[in-house]
Amino acid sequence: MTESEVPVIPEHLEDAISDITKEIDTETAPVAVKKWRIWKNLFVICIAWVLQFTAFHGISNLQSSLNAKGNVGMNSMAIIYAFLIFSSALLPHPMMSIFGMKWTIVIGQFGYLAFIAANLKPIPALMYPASVLVGLGGAVLWTSKNAYVTQIGMLHAESKGKKPETGVTQFFGIFFACFQTSQIWGNLISYLVLQPTAKSTKVHNEVSSGSVVQRIFIKNVTNITRKDYQCGAGFNEKDFHSDRSAPVSKNLAFTLCYIYIGLAIASIILIALLLDQRRSKTDSKSSIKAQLKNSLHHVASTFKHLRHLNQILLIPFTLWSGLEQTYIGAQFTKGFITCTVGIKYVGLVMIVYGVCNALSSFSFGHIAKHIGRIYCLMFAALIDYALIITMLLWVPRENQLWVLFILAGLWGVADGCWQTQSK
Repeated sequence: MTESEVPVIPEHLEDAISDITKEIDTETAPVAVKKWRIWKNLFVICIAWVLQFTAFHGISNLQSSLNAKGNVGMNSMAIIYAFLIFSSALLPHPMMSIFGMKWTIVIGQFGYLAFIAANLKPIPALMYPASVLVGLGGAVLWTSKNAYVTQIGMLHAESKGKKPETGVTQFFGIFFACFQTSQIWGNLISYLVLQPTAKSTKVHNEVSSGSVVQRIFIKNVTNITRKDYQCGAGFNEKDFHSDRSAPVSKNLAFTLCYIYIGLAIASIILIALLLDQRRSKTDSKSSIKAQLKNSLHHVASTFKHLRHLNQILLIPFTLWSGLEQTYIGAQFTKGFITCTVGIKYVGLVMIVYGVCNALSSFSFGHIAKHIGRIYCLMFAALIDYALIITMLLWVPRENQLWVLFILAGLWGVADGCWQTQSK
C-alpha cells in the first residue's frame, strides 16, 4: 500500500491521534524500536488474532445450532455483548495503565479461551460465567490492540518521515486484511469436522394439531422430506426439536472444541513470548495510584462524549452494526441454514460470508476515498434492505443451497462496508 492509497482520516480522528502521540515516549522510541521489531510486533498481533478469532468465530457461529437446548448458545452470546458494554466504559484504560498493553491483551485472551473450553460441556453453569469473562475481556483486548497498532504505526511513519495517520492507516489496513480471514478458517474447520454428520443426522420436527403429532426423521440432509414445516423468516424455535437425536455427536463436538482450544492457546503463547511490551509515556513514568486516577479521568471523559450531538447520532449506527452481526451469526445460521440443510453446512455457507467480508473490508477502504464515506454506507444499507426483504418473502428449500451462499455473501459485503466505514 503506497502513501497515495491511504484513506484520509477525518479531522476529529486526527485530534485523537495527536493525543496518543503526546503519550508516546518519542525520545526513546526511535532508538529502542528498530524497524524490524515494528514489523515483527505487527505480524505477531495479526497472526495471534487470526488464531484466536478463527476459534471464536467458528464456535460462535454454531451457538444457535450446536447449543440450542435451553437456548444456552444464544443466551451466552447475549451475555457477552451485554458485558462488553459495561467493560468498554470502565476497564480498558485502568488495565492498560497497570499491566501495559501486552499483558492486557493476554488477560483478555484468557476470557475467550474459557468460553471456547466451556463448550466441551455447554451447560448454563459453565457457559454463562465464561460469557461474562469474554464480555469483560473483549473490550480490554481490542482497546489494547488498537492502542498498540496505533503506536507502532506512528513509529513506522516517523521512521519514514511521513505523517502519523499514514502509518496508522497502513497498519490497520494490514491488520484487518489478516483478521477478516478468521471467519474463513473458523468456518472451514467446522465444516470439515462436522462433515460426517451428513449421513447420520436426524432432526425431529414435531407439529401438534389436536391429537396428531407428525415426526419427521431426516436420514440424509441432502434428501429432505418435510411436511407442514417452514424455515426462514417463518422459523419457529418451539416447533423445531433436535435435542432428542443430537445433530452432532459428542465425539465430533469434542474434536471441534479441542481444535479451537488449541488455536486459542497458541494465540496466547504467541503474544506472551514474542510481543514486546508497550506503555504510554504517562503510564510508564507514573505510580499505580496516579495511573488509576488518570484512568478515572478517561472514564469520565467517555461519558462526556454523550453531550455531543454527533456522538448521540452514532448510537443507532452502532446498534445496527451489532444487530446485523448478531443476525447473521445466530438467526440466519439456525433458521435458514441448519433448518434447511443441516448444521454441517453452517461452516460452508459462512465461509462465503467470510471471504466476501474480507474482500469488502479491503475494497471499501480504497473506494471510500474516491466516492466518499456516505455513499459507501448508502450502498451497504441498500444491500441490507434488499436482503431483508428477500429473506422475509423467500421460503428456503433444501434444493436451493445456492441461494444461501448468495445471501451470506452479500451480507458479508455489506458488513465489510459497515465495519470499515464506522472505524
